[in-house]
Amino acid sequence: MPRHFDAFGSPAFRRLWCSSLATAGAQWMERVATGWLALQTGGSALGVGAVLAARILPSLLLGLTTGAVADRFDRRRLLMAVATGGALLSLALGVLVRTGALALWEVVLFAFLSGCVQVSDTPARQALVVDVVERSGAPNALALNAVAARLFGAVGAFFGGVLIPAFGIADCYFVVAICYLVGIGLLGAMAAAPGNERPATVRVALARSIGEAGRLIVEVPTVRTLVLAAMACEIFGFSYMTGVPTFARDVFRVGAEGYGTLTAAAAIGATFSVIALAGLPGTTRREPLLALVYLAYGVALVGLAASPTFIVAVLAIGVVGACAAAFDLLQQTLVQLAVPDDKRGRAAGIWAFSIGVGPIGHLEVGTLATSLGAPAALLVNGSLVVVGALTLLAQAPSFRFRRTRASSLSGGQPTFPAS
Repeated sequence: MPRHFDAFGSPAFRRLWCSSLATAGAQWMERVATGWLALQTGGSALGVGAVLAARILPSLLLGLTTGAVADRFDRRRLLMAVATGGALLSLALGVLVRTGALALWEVVLFAFLSGCVQVSDTPARQALVVDVVERSGAPNALALNAVAARLFGAVGAFFGGVLIPAFGIADCYFVVAICYLVGIGLLGAMAAAPGNERPATVRVALARSIGEAGRLIVEVPTVRTLVLAAMACEIFGFSYMTGVPTFARDVFRVGAEGYGTLTAAAAIGATFSVIALAGLPGTTRREPLLALVYLAYGVALVGLAASPTFIVAVLAIGVVGACAAAFDLLQQTLVQLAVPDDKRGRAAGIWAFSIGVGPIGHLEVGTLATSLGAPAALLVNGSLVVVGALTLLAQAPSFRFRRTRASSLSGGQPTFPAS
């Protein structure tokens, strides 16, 4: 087995990886179903933006808290609880869709509740990945986990687009619940797998853990830089998802199937990019790669905005998805490796907190798309992502492709604040 795939030598990691497949299929299928439901109930991109904003808002409100929780409690059980919550919400929403029409505010409420449940998934899952592998193999193990998420994300998105016109949105939510249940079973099987032992850590009071997560942002320069870059990219880059349903319905007139195809294309592009990152040697500096991906992200969004045909849009959104996934993975990995082992859950919580500004972007894109059209909204935001990438390169020398005296996460030892 190539060294890049050494993590699969751990039975615990294999089962965790398979659970990520099931969870990703559920999450992306639910994303397609909820996006289309929002477009039906709200009638415009602003309605979609409101639903996606509600979905991400818990990251801002609870991100640091969930990271601290992931450092205090059993991460496997926490993931099982998250999947259980996701399954119950999907079942409830499916029943409501089946029995009667939903108002937009109800879809927004369910999106918020779903976000409150799902915000704990990433901090616990990332920290658990590093628990079951050697720290030296953490970047590749995190990349392999991202491959699972994106690979079955594409499958879930595609089949969501197929299920909606064939069987209805309600049945799509029922399938989502089944996927979550499969993930719960795989996580349960981890308990008997060798290599699932968590390193011993000192249990810290929850309030103190949250405070320490905030201190990491303030006192570790690289963490602070990553958080600011992630916030800017979340507002102007990742908010492109709000415009995709409108692209499908109003620009190319391809319906729910086309929306599912566009979402699946983004996930397929994401899968290829994280596979490429999984093959990188652990000694390769990730900071310059993140800056390059950031810049390419903006250019790809401009290309998507200018797509003359649906086929071109599918190809363009594949590149957008590749950049989005690479940016996410690189940022998550750099934050994880910038902190001591006993604060890895808090590091993932910092990442969740940084993407919590997403509602601003989703509402902004929804407003622009409703008034000017989805292409114009993506053109504006793509240009702003390019500006953000150039600002990062100008202000943070360690993110450039040249040797610097600045501390580098992959090439040097970061300085941690005292506990």
